[in-house]
Amino acid sequence: MKSLRTIHLYLGCVFAPMLLFFAVSGIWQTLGIQSGLLNRLSTIHTSHQLKDGGSLTGGVLVIFVLLMAVSFLVTTLLGVVLAIRHGGNRRAAYGCLAFGVAFPLVLVLLKAMKVPV
Repeated sequence: MKSLRTIHLYLGCVFAPMLLFFAVSGIWQTLGIQSGLLNRLSTIHTSHQLKDGGSLTGGVLVIFVLLMAVSFLVTTLLGVVLAIRHGGNRRAAYGCLAFGVAFPLVLVLLKAMKVPV
């Protein structure tokens, strides 16, 4: 059981930064916040509009999605704090967090420079 907890800790630390990014970008997309930078960042995971230009969202669904995204942010941040405080190896947890930030950032930068990845 302890080995499963350790695997969960390190996988959580690796993927937490991207999960947080997707949650935050979901919030600005749901609220319709527009800026050049946000629009560009959103292309990492957005899908296209429906072919007829319609939308599948409504007022209650928008509120639900916002609550979900905020709850996901809180629980992910709590998970990272717990991983660092109670994971046993803080250095490894910080290393996984650093990798989880740096690796996708490098991939995005390489893609922006038109390097095939």
